[in-house]
Amino acid sequence: MKVAVHLRGGPNLTNIRSEVIADGLYECGHHVEYLPRGEASKDADLVVQTGFSNTTAFKGAIDRGVPYLIMEAPPFRTMHPWETHSSWGYNGLAGGAYRPEAPHEDRAHPQQQERKEEGKTLIIGQKPTDHSLRGSDHISWLVAKLEEYPDAELRHHPLMVRAQSSIEEALEDVSKVITYTSTVAVDGRFAGCEVVIEGRGSWGELSTHDLSWCSFANDEYRSEGVARHILSGYEEARHRAEQGLVEIPRGKQDGRAICEQYHQRVIR
Repeated sequence: MKVAVHLRGGPNLTNIRSEVIADGLYECGHHVEYLPRGEASKDADLVVQTGFSNTTAFKGAIDRGVPYLIMEAPPFRTMHPWETHSSWGYNGLAGGAYRPEAPHEDRAHPQQQERKEEGKTLIIGQKPTDHSLRGSDHISWLVAKLEEYPDAELRHHPLMVRAQSSIEEALEDVSKVITYTSTVAVDGRFAGCEVVIEGRGSWGELSTHDLSWCSFANDEYRSEGVARHILSGYEEARHRAEQGLVEIPRGKQDGRAICEQYHQRVIR
């Protein structure tokens, strides 16, 4: 099998995430080629990219009916550092991706806290241009949720405001978390909160066991064993890609204008 791994310019975390799985695929005997994200492979059987950006590489894979493998941040943020761990999935982002059935073996995951009976309601704001929102109008959603839950608190995404407490601290006195697709759904679950997810494709839609098989350390990705587990889903991922059963990244947005609107309507 020929694998096209698409990288950004210069050394960075984005490239490391793609390179480590490329090493594992190479250990399995597959041919690996490196290309820029702005170039589409003409004959690769699998396209690898970090991030859900609508790049030329992605468009080429989708047009040819070839599966793509997305590398992204890990779902267990409290125990898996972003610098050393990544998530993976075929043909989609986070909970919207396809993965083969997870083995029965248990993997490490955060400790589940007891369900809270009392506490505040927390609405989770995401960066309004986040790809996991899949093009939805997040600003209008937040405004509607604040009207629906007038006593709730709103936690902004760290990129939208500064000087916030950690998510662990923020969840200490919270019993209900409302989110569209944020990874905070996972944090809230393990913190003992009731979690309401209103969008599709969130990490919070997956079971704890399945989540534990979505995230590996860099050294694990470089191993033949993890690569073979990922490859066990290749044929089904290929079939789905040929049928057009893939998530298509949204087009480019005017991020500055959208963020300004967020500050005007939500932060005020």
